[in-house]
Amino acid sequence: SYSRVRFTRARRPRAVDFRDDDRRSYGEWGVDGIAQNSLAMHAMSGAWESDARRAWREVGVDSETRVTRLLILGNRHRTDEVGEIFRDHHAIATMCEALERFCGEGVRAGEVFHKCPEAALVCVDAAKIQRALVNVRAALPMKEVCLGRVVERAPRCLLAAGDADAMKGLGDATRALAAAMDVSLDDERLRAVVESTAEVLFEEPGAIQRAIDEMKPLNDGLHHPSLADFVVEYAEALVVPYIRQTLAQTLAMRRSYRV
Repeated sequence: SYSRVRFTRARRPRAVDFRDDDRRSYGEWGVDGIAQNSLAMHAMSGAWESDARRAWREVGVDSETRVTRLLILGNRHRTDEVGEIFRDHHAIATMCEALERFCGEGVRAGEVFHKCPEAALVCVDAAKIQRALVNVRAALPMKEVCLGRVVERAPRCLLAAGDADAMKGLGDATRALAAAMDVSLDDERLRAVVESTAEVLFEEPGAIQRAIDEMKPLNDGLHHPSLADFVVEYAEALVVPYIRQTLAQTLAMRRSYRV
């Protein structure tokens, strides 16, 4: 019995450790595993379901799991405005078309609404999404950046677009990242990091610097041409501490083999 208690205690931290990582990667679906298990599937059935399913398929959502989760957002137990939008196949088509038209290349609408359902409140109104995108782009102190990729990786920027402090934070994070990587704001490597790991724009400048500081000794052992190149290769480690820990463990193992 004692060994069984010890085994249970050892496993519990590992289950908790990755909740933040899953939340960043999968939005609300990562918090409690597959969220659709919390509702009986028959509860979401309705006349709207087949039309909504077809609408998601038409905008390029090929994964059955993704489609099912998007349909769950429209189940009859969700009585807020988001639920109403996800039950209306016309609204689904409208918001996806607006997002893709104004963002241009680089955005997959299904991924945006799967990760951040509340983004529908902005995208369903063409005027709102235009204002939001203009504000986000103006906040990024870079000459070139693919806004579609930024929105897909961090769709909550659409919700924060009306908050002047949040927009200032995006600019501050970008400048802090450039300084920590020791590159200019026009450097292609900075752009690559922002586009691939846009969640870093919501980190505090101090947190960005600490993450880069932790990555410096790792680069010394993994031999990339420069710290900036290393950060591009492992950009997600900026917002996921456990990736940095894994890299450190990998480097330690390599060194032990040489000994």
